[in-house]
Amino acid sequence: MKLERIAESNLRYAVEIQAELFPGESAEANYEDSLEAASPFEYYLIYEEGVCAGIIGIYSYPEDPDSAWLGWFGILEGFRRKHLGSRALKRYEEMAAARGYRFVRLYTDAVNNDAAIAFYKANGYLGEPYLNPQDPACRQYPTLIFSKSLTSDALMPWNSRSIHLTEQIAKQRKKESCLPKREAAFR
Repeated sequence: MKLERIAESNLRYAVEIQAELFPGESAEANYEDSLEAASPFEYYLIYEEGVCAGIIGIYSYPEDPDSAWLGWFGILEGFRRKHLGSRALKRYEEMAAARGYRFVRLYTDAVNNDAAIAFYKANGYLGEPYLNPQDPACRQYPTLIFSKSLTSDALMPWNSRSIHLTEQIAKQRKKESCLPKREAAFR
């Protein structure tokens, strides 16, 4: 497995891969933000034997310097059930540990997402509902936070602190509204 950082040169391709993995959602604004030198976001294309197999990201929130967050992670259909996802997740954890993070976290849909939920649990992540009254999107989009300790320290629950879900959804929608409607690239 090889990771290739998303850059200007492969941004369009990364957006196409993301659209296949997450139809109806857009990570393009996140990917563009990651191109800035001081960005807390890094996204990578995942390659297996020279073929793009998925996408993965790592970022952090300034208000929680102990946690690395997994972003826009997905493995393309033809590469699933071959342990590539678990290997990529392990690589993310290694990257986070090397940068001094104590915890790794992610958020995902709580509804109609049984395979992803089972995957994170099988990889040692503990889930909790995201119920932040100051983040209105969590009422409209039931969300789970999954966390894992990278050290011998006890896992600190997220306890519904803000993950800025409302802002993320607005960012996605703003970018989607600026783009022309396009055909699905992989159908």
